[in-house]
Amino acid sequence: MNTLAVAIAIVVLIVSLKLFKDISLSLLFSVISLGIVLLISPADYVGAFAKELSDWEFWKVIITVFSIYLLGETMDKSGNSSRFVRAVERLFPEPRVSIALMPAIIGLLPMPGGAMFSAPMVKDLARSDPTISNEDGLVFNYWFRHAMEFFWPLYPALVIASGISRIRLNMLVLWLMPIGAVALVAGYLLMIRKPIKLRYSHSAIKELMISAWPIIAVIILVMLNQPGWLAVLGTSIIYLLVNKNKKKVLVASLKYKTFILLLTVFFYKNLVEIAEVPQSMGAELMAWSIPPLTLVILLPFLMGFMTGVTQAGVGLSLPLILSMGNGYGTLSTTILAYTFAVVGVLLSPVHLCLVLTSEYFSVEYPRIIKRISVVTLLSIAASVVVFVLLKST
Repeated sequence: MNTLAVAIAIVVLIVSLKLFKDISLSLLFSVISLGIVLLISPADYVGAFAKELSDWEFWKVIITVFSIYLLGETMDKSGNSSRFVRAVERLFPEPRVSIALMPAIIGLLPMPGGAMFSAPMVKDLARSDPTISNEDGLVFNYWFRHAMEFFWPLYPALVIASGISRIRLNMLVLWLMPIGAVALVAGYLLMIRKPIKLRYSHSAIKELMISAWPIIAVIILVMLNQPGWLAVLGTSIIYLLVNKNKKKVLVASLKYKTFILLLTVFFYKNLVEIAEVPQSMGAELMAWSIPPLTLVILLPFLMGFMTGVTQAGVGLSLPLILSMGNGYGTLSTTILAYTFAVVGVLLSPVHLCLVLTSEYFSVEYPRIIKRISVVTLLSIAASVVVFVLLKST
């Protein structure tokens, strides 16, 4: 019943998006349909909302997203955003190349809604090339930001996978790197399609460093193991204080529609958890005598898709998968399961980066999924090759 309910909720979500073109409203309809099919009590709805308001993780996301907007608005109003974009354009004269590079660098920072960090800069860079549409900007930003998640060791989900499987982190990273490489190269060849040209300029590098000091500061703080939300908040406040138009910047940073969207996303996530839908669905799939390999693929994908959080996709599915003893080997199973958890999150309509940037660039969810489908399939193919190689050794 849980599996059927999730399928119905996904259909309701997609149809609602098509009809109303509002992700918050569509998520609400999806949650209601899930509750109707599973007979979720009103008390659970109240509990999900109460849990959301008392959840520090939720408020950290709100703080992070607000801080990202604050940083972006301050950069824009101070003129540093334009100076930064011009410096990048001088160093990398091909706009598509510089656009791909920006989110890939930001992708080194694991933080909720991180694609919004690079989105304003990508939008600015895209204006210099009339062949780059809003949709292109979103897709470039989204893909190159998240291709890093396939293998970058700072992502918490990878650390969780290492802990659950008891495989050393460096070993997992080593075998995941080919998958990440395929994701980046395939994205470059199919989306960017331009040769990389670097034009050295001492003045451009200097301008880049001066105009981008807040971004550099956040990267350094995160690399020094400081919490991402605190690094962005502290940097954005200091940056605001040393610039003018403080009131104007603060008002522009209060994106009420975005915060309502975040409220809806976390409500969806909490209700699913309170109703224990992922666990029940996992048990149902296992009870149906589905082939083990199918479960290795299906469980992490669905958990990632439902929650929009890679840590949840990995943490909910991997213990179940490894407990089955499917005979494929722990390393090969973990690699395949982790990849499909990432893919599930990448395609999830409740993934923060997806909902925030689709709102920011004004691009509908189905269009995004269509644009990243080929590079996603190529990344999956790479994970299957790695799985087969490991299984045969």
